[in-house]
Formats: sequence, C-alpha cells, structure tokens
Amino acid sequence: MDIRVLRYFIAAVEAGSISGACARVHVTQPTLSRQFMDLEEELGHKLFERSNRRLLLTPKGKLFYERALLITALFDRTKAEMKAEEELAGEIRIAAGETPCLRPLARAIARLREEAPLVTVVIVSGHEEIVRSELHSGVTDFGVFIGDVDLLQYGRISLKARNRWGLLTRRDGELAGKTSVHPEDLLRGPLLASLQASQNNELLSWLGKHAQEIRVAAHFNLLYNAYLLAEAGVGSVLALEGIINPEPKSNLVWLPLEPELTAGVSVAWVKDRVMTPAAERLLALLREEDDA
Repeated sequence: MDIRVLRYFIAAVEAGSISGACARVHVTQPTLSRQFMDLEEELGHKLFERSNRRLLLTPKGKLFYERALLITALFDRTKAEMKAEEELAGEIRIAAGETPCLRPLARAIARLREEAPLVTVVIVSGHEEIVRSELHSGVTDFGVFIGDVDLLQYGRISLKARNRWGLLTRRDGELAGKTSVHPEDLLRGPLLASLQASQNNELLSWLGKHAQEIRVAAHFNLLYNAYLLAEAGVGSVLALEGIINPEPKSNLVWLPLEPELTAGVSVAWVKDRVMTPAAERLLALLREEDDA
C-alpha cells in the first residue's frame, strides 16, 4: 500500500468522483481507476459504490477513509520532524478545551515564535473526547484538559490558574436580578451544556440530588454557538468564566455558581513518546510562564 494511493483515495472521496480526483492529483482516470481496483483487491473489501453521479463509500470505505486521513497526517508529520532535525522548526499541534487559563500557554507560544519563527502551531479546539483521541492517535503533541479527568497514562503540567463555573443567562429571564446561581435555580429553565460538562463529575457532584432533574435543551462543542442560542432564548448556558464576555448591549449576563465551583486545567502529553526539539522548548517555556 503506497502513501500516494492513500492520497488519491482521499482526493476521490473529497471530490466525490474519480474524474474530480484526477484534476486534483494530476493522474489520468484509467490509472486512478486501476489503482483503486488494486487497492480493493489488496484489502479484500469493496470501498466504493459507483453511481452515475457520485462515488459513495461503503461501510468499509468509510473506515478506510478515516484511517487514510490519520496515516497521511502521521506520515507528513514524521517527514517534517525528520527534516527539522535538531533545529527549532516544524509544527506543534495542540488539542485543547476552551479556557482563559491557557494564557500561560499563549505566552509560551509567543516566546517560542520569537525564538524560532520557523515553528508553526496548530490548535484544535474540542471537548475531552476529541482532545484525548487526538493525543492518543499521535497526531497531537499536547492536549489541554479541563476539570478532574483521568490523566494517569500521560505526563502533565497542572496549571496554577483555575476557572469558575457559571451560567450565561438572559437578563430578562427566570434568574433576573440574581447575583449567583444555586443548584435548585437550574431547575427553573432549560439548559445548554457542553458534552464535557454533561459528564463532569465535579459539576454533577455540585448539582447533587438535582442532577437527574435538569432539563437539557441542547449539547454543544464550542461555546459561541451556544451563546447565540442563549441570546435567542433557547436556554441558559453552563459555561466557564471568561471564555465569552457578554457585550454591554447583550441580553445575556454571566452569573457564578454558588457554592463556588472551579475547574483546573492540565496540559498533557504521551509518556515516553519522543518530543521534537520545538515541543520540548515549548514545554520548558510553559513551565516558566506558569511559575511567573
């Protein structure tokens, strides 16, 4: 199995046709069709359902597409790392939950870029499952986890700063006039909760007996989309302080939870996995910034 064939396969899936892939990869249609037939024979499974309009992936084809994306990403990453050798260059990839507590990491990245302009940083935002998957697959150098999560298999730095949990809610809503939110207050209207918040043990413990009574109107991945839903009156958003600050003209206000509930932040990496020089330097700078 050749890496080029994987790229051809990805191009065909994304273009939706073999002819479309030909234009992308500059290979003739008979050659590409033969490559795909050989690939299916090698794998022992049909990857495409060919129709007059589009290429449709079979279940095995969908799985192979996901793996092809991962394999080519790892190949490109490894190739770049080999070229970088000992100099501070190449790409650092970070998968992260959204939190203002990442300011020490942001400052460390700024310092690294001053020292090594050839370093580029890719940040993928997502909840815990996405961060863990990115880190475990090997395509990411660091993962940023929020809250009390199991990180025993990883090396990690627990940042000093902590985030307060609170509620983004309408000024004219059920909680109008309140300065903080108690567990029983969350029963007064529908909630919007991130996928991670819904499984957060600390948050569930704070809710106590009310955890099973909560009405969740929607789950979300990134907060800004939930912010728009809250403005429209769909529900109130469980959110960490400072990720989104309501504008003065906004009909939303952020209220802290009472009793206070905070979340820690950890920057993690896979133990015993060899870091690039750039990743090692970023980690050293992060330690300095967090101690400052």
